[in-house]
Amino acid sequence: MVQSVSKKQHGFTLIELMVTVAVLTIALTVAVPSFTNLINGNRLTSQANELLSAMSFARSEAIRLNRNVILCHSTNSSSCSEPAGGEWAGWIVLEQGGDTVLATGLIHNQLVTRASSALANSSFSIRYNAQGFIRHPTNNNLLSASLRVCSPSGRPNPNARDVQFISGGRVSITPVHDENCSTPGNS
Repeated sequence: MVQSVSKKQHGFTLIELMVTVAVLTIALTVAVPSFTNLINGNRLTSQANELLSAMSFARSEAIRLNRNVILCHSTNSSSCSEPAGGEWAGWIVLEQGGDTVLATGLIHNQLVTRASSALANSSFSIRYNAQGFIRHPTNNNLLSASLRVCSPSGRPNPNARDVQFISGGRVSITPVHDENCSTPGNS
């Protein structure tokens, strides 16, 4: 007697494959924009926190060294400079009157960072004195201002973070929505 061996084929039907592709397409359509917003939000928060940390570091170094320490805009990580078009490309922390650079940082190339008018009028420099107070670098007046870190894409909402500082040395970060990534107001 001959026994018939049935061979069952394993695989997917065309309909099963089409349904799988359709479900995957729907899932990606929903997930990709959310993931992009998450990345942009983390990038904004990270850059604002980096500026806040640089300010805190400059203040603590001024107190520790018992001398003036400056945080300013820099394009070359070795000297202060005026930002082209008002947009910050990077920053440095250095001892005033000395060539000792204490810290440097860059602004992410997909973000725009602008300074308020008070900071622009102080040559884009923040001077911490030995007591940790923020002063104008040339006339010793109190200085309160803001830096706005902004995502020009408009995403996420809010798409900007204002790093605000007051003459007493306190620094805070405030989320704002600004479609145009405009110059922030003074603190």
